[in-house]
Amino acid sequence: IGVMLGVFALSLESPQGYERAAAILTSWLGKLVMLGLIWAFFHHFIAGIRFLLLDLHVGAELAAARKSSALVLILSISLTAVMGAFLW
Repeated sequence: IGVMLGVFALSLESPQGYERAAAILTSWLGKLVMLGLIWAFFHHFIAGIRFLLLDLHVGAELAAARKSSALVLILSISLTAVMGAFLW
């Protein structure tokens, strides 16, 4: 996230800084970093919903908890793939 904040600060410095930031974000490495951050956001968000449900004793049994953990991973990767299609 520190790198992304640095790119954001660069984009606010000047028009030339904005062009450099845009070039960084449109490069393959910039897109890969963005894809990783998108996955981290979706995984954190969906896992948070899962833990809220676990706090309400929904799916707290071992078998259900294992299924919901797999579902978190599947959903986060699927949503990342959809957003990645827009990113590329």
